[in-house]
Amino acid sequence: MSGSGSNRSVTARDVTGSSIVTGDRNIVSTAMKQIALPPAEQVDVKAELAARREALAELKKVPDRGKLDRAMEDAAEETAKPEPDKKEVGGALERVVKYAKAADDFGEHTEKLLPRLAALASWLGPAGHTLLSMLFLSA
Repeated sequence: MSGSGSNRSVTARDVTGSSIVTGDRNIVSTAMKQIALPPAEQVDVKAELAARREALAELKKVPDRGKLDRAMEDAAEETAKPEPDKKEVGGALERVVKYAKAADDFGEHTEKLLPRLAALASWLGPAGHTLLSMLFLSA
């Protein structure tokens, strides 16, 4: 069907901080915030996870609080290993963000959470980019 206008596939290498839309007569508004990440080697992962846990504890009315807490435990458990699997930690933290975003007062706490998220994303490297994009951030 190539050439008929029905192929709406997109091929790209790096689209970080971009919005990709296919279709006819679409109107798109995207708001991205760029943040500076600390050097990965300077990130104290255990301290950042503890600070993040404290900030998340302030959230009220988290529909899946148990799942959020278990995801934080998964991240802490993996980082306690001598050679933590960063993809595993990243996956757990993605779940944390997913559940935290559902809290009624998440917007009120984002400024406290962003520095923690930035530090953890830096430490995670490529596995941390999804964390940033979940909050419409780029590095």
